[in-house]
Amino acid sequence: MFQTLAPETQPDQLVVDRVHRLRRPQHLLPTAERDVIARIHFFHVKEQIVKASRTADMPDPYGHIKIFADLSAETLQYRKSLAQITTTLREKNIAYRWGYPAKLLIHREGKMHVITNAEKGLNQLKDWGIQISGELKQHPTTTTRVTRDWSTT
Repeated sequence: MFQTLAPETQPDQLVVDRVHRLRRPQHLLPTAERDVIARIHFFHVKEQIVKASRTADMPDPYGHIKIFADLSAETLQYRKSLAQITTTLREKNIAYRWGYPAKLLIHREGKMHVITNAEKGLNQLKDWGIQISGELKQHPTTTTRVTRDWSTT
């Protein structure tokens, strides 16, 4: 399967660094499927796998597999802070995607616009004459970190 996804990868190169099956939550039946976390060695191989899983049906016996990105708490919090903006973009059928490390990339009228915070996103929508219904909810954009001496910052 990996050779068809990445022909430039040599057979002696390791493609998957680590694979871990997560513990089944106690409230689920013993026969319930469990999550698996895998670290793919080559970024381009990971991207090809994710793209294939989104655009085509996976062959048997892999048809039931769903692939999700494992995002940090900070990234999830950042995305939550832009939830009203992304909802408005979807309602207006404006294409967007998430950039790395924490950017909202909006494609409109042949141009790519980069949004790095909610204020910038709100200003961009105002420039386009698009109103967000209600007031923009404020979400904390940082989490508390613990230093090596166990004090919080």
